[in-house]
Amino acid sequence: MNKRIEEISNRSRNQILNAIECGIKHELNEKSVDPSVHIKQSDNPLEETKTKMSENKFEVHEVDGLDNVYDEINKITSSYGYTSLIYPKSLSANVEKINASKKVCFDKSVEELRSEVFHSDFSVIDVEFAISSHGVACVKSSASQPRMLSLAPMLCIMLLDKTKIEPSLASGLARIKAENDVLPTNILYIAGPSRTSDIELVTVFGVHGSQKVHIIFY
Repeated sequence: MNKRIEEISNRSRNQILNAIECGIKHELNEKSVDPSVHIKQSDNPLEETKTKMSENKFEVHEVDGLDNVYDEINKITSSYGYTSLIYPKSLSANVEKINASKKVCFDKSVEELRSEVFHSDFSVIDVEFAISSHGVACVKSSASQPRMLSLAPMLCIMLLDKTKIEPSLASGLARIKAENDVLPTNILYIAGPSRTSDIELVTVFGVHGSQKVHIIFY
């Protein structure tokens, strides 16, 4: 193990020195290594992703197709007694099928919707893809799905096409670059409910974001 770490360190040091010598515009003589190659991964990306997300304290659900997410969403919100929904205008799901006494579309500025953003019980958002190596969800912030939807409500319910799984953070970023001429202003890698260990090194959940995060694979 120590020999392997030394090899990786030497290669990285040589790449950095080579880049400095050749200049920023000159290609490196050797491609950089995706760090995830050192993470042992299974041959079933979906199951690995679900397992690691559960370990990250996501509440993980799986249904058969987008048409079947509504019963799952309604079961989740009913279990908490939540009734007010805020959602993005680009949401893939049909909001009419989601049970909520109040439904607000986040289609205006946060200044215009400040009360609704911070006082809605739950949000439902789409996930771009998941990362199997770390068990995290990638959410691309945009005008049609602002990042506040994953931060402000007590409960955030994420929807993800189960075929959209990337093996690593690096491959995920490469995918975003390939699919977007201009990179989003925010790319969020979410690892479950918000948490901090700043207080006497004790993990506390729900400090600076959603206290509960459910993800539904469909």
